[in-house]
Amino acid sequence: MANGSEHERNRLLTRREVLKAMGLGATALALSGCSVTLESPATVTSQGKDPALGRKTILELYSVFGGTVRTGVIELARKYEQIQSEVGIKITYAPSSGGGGSDNPKLFTAIAANSPPDLAFLTPFSTPQWAELGIMTDLTPYIKRDGLTADDFFPTAWHDMNYKGKVWQVQWDADPNFPFFWNKDLFAQAGLDPNTPPKTIAEVDEFSRKINRISKNGNVTRIGMIPWDTYGFSNSMFTWGWAFGGEFYDPAKDEVTPDNDYVVKALEWMVNYAKSVGGPAKVAVSPPGITLPPFSTGNVALAGLVSENYREIRKASPNMHIGSGLLPYQSPGATQPGAGAWIGGWSVFIPTGAKNPDAAWDFIKWMSATNEGTKAQWDTIGYPPAYRKAAVMQEIKTDPLMGPYYDVLVTAQHSRPAMAVGAFYAAQLELLVSDAIYGKLTPLQALQTVKQSTMNELERFKRELGA
Repeated sequence: MANGSEHERNRLLTRREVLKAMGLGATALALSGCSVTLESPATVTSQGKDPALGRKTILELYSVFGGTVRTGVIELARKYEQIQSEVGIKITYAPSSGGGGSDNPKLFTAIAANSPPDLAFLTPFSTPQWAELGIMTDLTPYIKRDGLTADDFFPTAWHDMNYKGKVWQVQWDADPNFPFFWNKDLFAQAGLDPNTPPKTIAEVDEFSRKINRISKNGNVTRIGMIPWDTYGFSNSMFTWGWAFGGEFYDPAKDEVTPDNDYVVKALEWMVNYAKSVGGPAKVAVSPPGITLPPFSTGNVALAGLVSENYREIRKASPNMHIGSGLLPYQSPGATQPGAGAWIGGWSVFIPTGAKNPDAAWDFIKWMSATNEGTKAQWDTIGYPPAYRKAAVMQEIKTDPLMGPYYDVLVTAQHSRPAMAVGAFYAAQLELLVSDAIYGKLTPLQALQTVKQSTMNELERFKRELGA
C-alpha cells in the first residue's frame, strides 16, 4: 500500500509540473509554434466584468472571448444576476494562446498556484487532456442529482462531455460545421441550374470546371470552391475526410487514424483540386485585408460557412442570391449529403479546487440546460445550445438565417477527436495538410507523419503523467 501511495503522490506532482509548464506556454510551442497571448493587467481588466454589488457569493469566470462574444458573455452574466440576488459573477479575461482554445496560460497558471476560478470555458475536444491533468471537477454527481441524461443533449455534445465514464463539462454552444452554401448568381453565369447544388464531390469537380476562370497571367479570378480553406487546414481535413467516409480516431485502441484510406483520398482530392487551378498561390479571388471568407466576394461559388460569417455576408451583400443545403459527399465511404458535418463549440467546467462548486454548478445548469438560460445565451451571445430540449431551438429552426444551421445541428454525427492530445493532433494536421496542399509532401506522406508525431506525443504525455 505504501508503494501505491508513493506512486500516486509522484503522479500528482508530475501533473502539477505539467500544468506549470503549460501555463508558461510550453505546450503552445509544441502546437505548431503558436505564440502565447499575454495581456497587460489594464487590458485584461478592461475585457472583464465586476460582480454585482451586495452578493453573498462571488463566482469568478475565466473567459477566453474578445470582441462581440465578450460583450455577449458579460450580458449573459448580468442576466443571471438579475434573476437571483445571492450570486454575483466576476468575469476575468483569460485569452487562449492557440491550439483551438486548448492552451490557456492564465488559467493553467492559476490552477497550478492553487488559486483557480470557479468557472472556465474550454473546447469540448480538450476534455480528455484536461481531465487527465486533474484540473476538472467531476460533474457526474450534479448531472445525476438534477436528472440530466444523454437524451437532453445532442449526441456529439454528450459524447464529448463524457470521459472514462464521468461527465467533466457541459457544452453550452453547439457549433454546426457546416451547412453548404452556393452562389446562385455564379451558377447562372456558368450555365448551371441555380437551384441545383452539387450533391457529391464528383459533382463539385464537374461544376467547378464550368465556374473556374483563370486570367492570362495564370491567376484564378473565379473559382468553384477552395476546399483547403474551410476555416484552416485542419478543419478542412476533418470536414472533407468525413465527407469521404474517413475516420480520424480509433477509441478502442486510443490511436489516431489520419492515414485511413478515405482520409487519404480526401486529401488527394484537395491536392488535385489545388493543382487543377495552378496551385493555391494562384487563387486571387479576394482583395488584400478582407476579413470575411472569400465566398463574400462573389468570386467563390461554393463554401461551408460558420453562422457568424453567414450573417455578416447576408448583411454586407443583401442582393447576393445564396442557396443552402448539406455538404456534398463521396461514395463509397460516405453514403449521403451532410456526412462531413460536425459539431464544434464551447463548454464550461469547474476547475479542481474551485471555492464555490455548488454555486458554479447552478450557473452552469442555468446557462447550458434550462429553457431560460439557453434563451438568454441565444439572445446575448447567439450560439445554438447543445441542450436539444431547449425551447429556443424552435426559434432557431424557423430563423431565416439560422435554419440551415439547425439542419446540420440535428443531423451531424461527428466532432473533433476527443483524446488526450487532441489539440496537438489538430495542430499537426494544420501544418502537414498545408505541406501537402503546397506540394511539399504527398498526401500519404503528410498524413503518415501526422500519425507518427501524434502517437509519439501521446506516449510522451502519458509518461509525463505517470499513466
